[in-house]
Amino acid sequence: MTALIQASDLCWKINQSDILKDINLTVVGGEVLGIIGPNGAGKSSLLKILARINEPFSGMLKLQNNSYKEIELRSFAKQLAYLEQNAPVNWPLLVEKVIALGRSPYQHHSAKLSQEDKAAIDKAIVATGIEHLLGRVISTLSQGEKMLVALSRIFSLEPKLILADEPTAALDPYHQLLIMELLQQHAKADTDHAAIIVLHDLGLATRFCDKLVLMYEGKIVSSGPSADVLTDENLREFYRINCYSDFQQGLIQPLNRL
Repeated sequence: MTALIQASDLCWKINQSDILKDINLTVVGGEVLGIIGPNGAGKSSLLKILARINEPFSGMLKLQNNSYKEIELRSFAKQLAYLEQNAPVNWPLLVEKVIALGRSPYQHHSAKLSQEDKAAIDKAIVATGIEHLLGRVISTLSQGEKMLVALSRIFSLEPKLILADEPTAALDPYHQLLIMELLQQHAKADTDHAAIIVLHDLGLATRFCDKLVLMYEGKIVSSGPSADVLTDENLREFYRINCYSDFQQGLIQPLNRL
């Protein structure tokens, strides 16, 4: 399988404090990778490094075997999209205007949408099923509706790789499943597509992710299929909880704190 992202020996510091330490991971085409771990483990920090929002203190990052430093920013933005958790929208924009922002990397001197732009936007709207939200102002939508609009904006870009930071946080079960299904469908749509998702819900991680990366205190302490990562020992040591687990059903139920 084609390696879309490769991270080697990544380290990141804030004021001389180590936030990420010796991170190594590879994401291949067709894969949904879940990044899990307790609060403060470094999950969102790692995602921002992978999204090129922050620069690592040291280490190497490659996108489709090309060093990040060698990829022009506009080209990078066409290939990789970052879905921020609860990203604020401070302007009273119509839903369709928000989605159209996803085509920004394809526009140069003219702000006018091309036929290709319009086709990509229409396809994204259909994919997320939000035709009924067109004409609404983004600030009037529920949190679940806003997340679907944000995902539509991402889909309109037509990226190969989507990085999503806790996209199911504060959503009802219906929208949690819908968002995860859409991200999974994107990853499986082509051999050069993938998704990396930061998650707190271990059940969703088990059900939708092909591989998990468990982080603790800025390090990757376990990686692989969910049954290999979410062992009783790991859950006790790193989450400090006891759980009931049924991996065939995708069920991880916390029972008590330790």
